[in-house]
Amino acid sequence: MENLLKLCLFLLCFETALTLQCVLCKSYKNRKCVDGNQTCTAQPDEICIIRRTWYASDYENLQSAESGCNKSCELDEKFSGDLIIHTQCCDDDFCNDINLPIMMT
Repeated sequence: MENLLKLCLFLLCFETALTLQCVLCKSYKNRKCVDGNQTCTAQPDEICIIRRTWYASDYENLQSAESGCNKSCELDEKFSGDLIIHTQCCDDDFCNDINLPIMMT
């Protein structure tokens, strides 16, 4: 019985080590998460995502951002009036942190 318990504990640790961890934040203000730092564990069909929005004339001043785990994600950059909406996808732990550099398309 003890060996079975050890095996289950090992498998649980092994599974936890292989799961993708992403930054989860519904809203950023001043480059910090409004609700504090959170994480989400991506399901097997999910990936980390971060979406940033800023004015085209002012790359330094982020208007809004959101990050988390998502099933569908495509690297994308859209223009809506004078706003740029940049979506980035990644599959390394915490690769969607707001402080990491933007990979432009």
